[in-house]
Amino acid sequence: MKILLADDHPIFRKGLKYLIEDHFPTCTIVEVDNGEDAINKLLLSDFDIAILDIDMPHKSGVEVLKRLKIEQSRTRAVILTMHNDELFFNEAFDQGAIGFLLKEDSSLEIVACLNTMMAGNAYVSNKLSSYLKNRKNFTSRMNAVKEAIRSLSNAEYNTLKLVAINKSSKEIAEMLFVTEKSVENYRSRICKKLELSGGSNTLYKWCIEHKDLITQSDPGL
Repeated sequence: MKILLADDHPIFRKGLKYLIEDHFPTCTIVEVDNGEDAINKLLLSDFDIAILDIDMPHKSGVEVLKRLKIEQSRTRAVILTMHNDELFFNEAFDQGAIGFLLKEDSSLEIVACLNTMMAGNAYVSNKLSSYLKNRKNFTSRMNAVKEAIRSLSNAEYNTLKLVAINKSSKEIAEMLFVTEKSVENYRSRICKKLELSGGSNTLYKWCIEHKDLITQSDPGL
């Protein structure tokens, strides 16, 4: 096993290195103290795991993750940080991390994380289980929304895209070469498939909140 250890606090970094070497005697560990050097090392050599702090000079841990994602690196990355923050948590996983630990976690949990990641699985600190649950629930809801959008007919989807840019039913009818009554029917069916209820402005508000999902879920793709 080959590990890159990126942290700008030398005492903590050395202590973590000794902990890993104690439990994984054959492991090769390369140390860096900033994000830029971490990127350079990871792109020049193959590593099984990268342990990244979030706050580092030159490049943050999240910026390192972004670069690894762009380069389609196979290195499994875990964030190890003092920040118990759900925004950092979600951003790290959005950028390709498969592990997230807190510096206050026990040595046993750090070892468990490394074993789990080497088996190809994700690992999250026990203290952050609520963040993981929230993320799974959010992902599930977004997947359901995508499926609902993909269930729309072409006419309904085209109507949805025009509602998203605040076109009126009359304008949509002219642009799609249909009657205004047809557009109203499309809007009604869209609301039913998306499980929306409320006034005439409800669908537009929904479109604003889900703008990216509309373009990602084209039923014609």
